[in-house]
Amino acid sequence: MSNQMPTPEQVLNNMKERFGEIPEAIESAHKVDPALVVEQAVSSKMSVMSEKNALDPKTTALVFLAAGMAMGNEECMEVNTSALKKMGASNEEILSVVRIVRHAAASGAIGNAKVIFDFLAK
Repeated sequence: MSNQMPTPEQVLNNMKERFGEIPEAIESAHKVDPALVVEQAVSSKMSVMSEKNALDPKTTALVFLAAGMAMGNEECMEVNTSALKKMGASNEEILSVVRIVRHAAASGAIGNAKVIFDFLAK
């Protein structure tokens, strides 16, 4: 995408090319507010596709997958797993993300239980 704002159709075509599919939520958003699709693309250009992003594309997609997992966003997980496989990511790399996010979630549960531990220690 150039400095000129893309059309909603260009955004959809770019997503299809990049991910192999258009996320259903994006298709639904396009039906009711095509400008929102363009805003999402601009947000992507300012973050994951930014020149300031110090991460390579595969690492960026792995981080995006982890965020999707942490948020419980099934479609985000599907699209990013598909994109990662297309980029040549191994199953072990993808499963490493799952293990790390699982550990972070478990660590969060321990942290959240501090008040319980403190009460029981009295």
